[in-house]
Amino acid sequence: MLVSVLKALLVGIIAAVPVGPIFVMVVQRTLCHRRRAGMMVGLGAAAGDAVYATVGLLTLELIKGFVLGHQAVFLIAGGVIIGVIGVGMLTREVSLSLPEEKRQVSDWACAVQAFVSTLSNPAALATMLALLTAFGLGAGSSRVPLPLLALLIGAGEALYWFVVTGLLARFLRIRERTLRIVSRVAGALVCVFAIVLVVRGILMIIGS
Repeated sequence: MLVSVLKALLVGIIAAVPVGPIFVMVVQRTLCHRRRAGMMVGLGAAAGDAVYATVGLLTLELIKGFVLGHQAVFLIAGGVIIGVIGVGMLTREVSLSLPEEKRQVSDWACAVQAFVSTLSNPAALATMLALLTAFGLGAGSSRVPLPLLALLIGAGEALYWFVVTGLLARFLRIRERTLRIVSRVAGALVCVFAIVLVVRGILMIIGS
């Protein structure tokens, strides 16, 4: 049982490690709006991956077939949603000189953005399915209840973001001009990622 618990935590940590739009959003929110906003992004992503983990643990083979059969739609829809988030990051004004109440972003908005972004990204689902398979986690493979395994996977990812946001908040100090640059670059990277998803989806439809 302990081995399964450790495996689930490790799956959550590894799922969060790849540098993608969620990582960019965590960094941008932490630098622009302090650690709490960045941590809420991480929690939203962890919740999204926990949903994927739940579905994957219950019906791993079925979901694999569904995703492969509708991959183009997942790519285009995910790209559009992530692109909207990226444009928002590009156009939103950030400044250290603004009053505190205007500089703050809704913690729940950060979490919901990350949650939706994770669920609309087929790469996140593919990564989760691959990790579950690699670590031998699934129906009948562990004495730990499946809902608890899913929660542990989410907890492992949340732990990773807790460490990342803590390091960013503790060791990075930037000026206002640098803050604006970070925000624009972060938004541009998210938009590029979104464009890549949409283009891949369109090419798959054309090629089919």
